[in-house]
Amino acid sequence: MFIARFASALALSCAACASPEPPSRSVLPRPDISEQATLRGQQLATQACAGCHAVGVVGASPMEEATPFRTIVERYPLDRLEEAFAEGLVTSHPAMPAYVFRASEIDDLIAYLETVKSER
Repeated sequence: MFIARFASALALSCAACASPEPPSRSVLPRPDISEQATLRGQQLATQACAGCHAVGVVGASPMEEATPFRTIVERYPLDRLEEAFAEGLVTSHPAMPAYVFRASEIDDLIAYLETVKSER
């Protein structure tokens, strides 16, 4: 009988100490990773390309010979552009500088170009 009472008391005291669920933590909303990449890609396009190209879905290129991004994404599949960026973007246009992008920059630029393409 003593053992039964001891076991019951032990079980009750353990149950009282145990928390049924871990305390909930406030979860802050995180921006979508693809949204962050798109914004970085837009910033990169604005800084590195907008001096010559129209980088948005509307507008003329500041340099007449520079093809707008919205036209480029219609002409070339994004996977081919991704390869070109990785290999070092070189064109037959003499005024176009040879750009070499880091892998993360390529990912961001492709994410941005996807939005340009989808908004057309």
